[in-house]
Amino acid sequence: MARAFLACILAGLAAVSATAAAGADSITPVRLAITIAPTARLAKPLDITVTVTADAGALDSSTAPLRIRARLAGECGGTFDTTPGPVLIDQRLNPQPATGHAYTATARAAGKPVAYGQQTVCAFLEEEGDDRQFADDTVDPPQVDVSKRCTLAAGRYDRDRAALARAKRQLRHARRPARRAQVRKLIARRTRAVARDRRIARSACGPGVRL
Repeated sequence: MARAFLACILAGLAAVSATAAAGADSITPVRLAITIAPTARLAKPLDITVTVTADAGALDSSTAPLRIRARLAGECGGTFDTTPGPVLIDQRLNPQPATGHAYTATARAAGKPVAYGQQTVCAFLEEEGDDRQFADDTVDPPQVDVSKRCTLAAGRYDRDRAALARAKRQLRHARRPARRAQVRKLIARRTRAVARDRRIARSACGPGVRL
């Protein structure tokens, strides 16, 4: 009986916690949802998707087009312009918000990391011209590991794919049977190398990284 009573109390507390969390979300009139891979390659495109949602009227005071802007930085600054690091996205939202209506828009782009190590995605929703800020994601922003292991493994995979493509071109131009047989053996070896290095790169980089 005591266990049943305790379970009932715990269930009630869980319901209260869930309601509080929902309430905490609902008091944020403008929200940024960022999708980005947790691991990245140095100097290679890192894809980012940002979805902006706003309650009805939350963006009515804007007087110029709104832009979603983000950098990959060691530490976020107070604004996009004061945040160091490469640009991941800097584009005008489409469509722009309509007065009095709730709003949702998604923007996609890519930037190239310039340094190894743990980096922070610093995102800002700003007005063109005066950079007036309507939202940011700098309190608990996503983190990205610009991984040397991933970069080296994926680079090896890229080189092997290029070598396989060259071998296939050689086969197209080979005329003598002996030469064609030689190139086919080369293609077989490089095909195995590409398959092996693809597995290694996927393991090193994880999901979401361009290979």
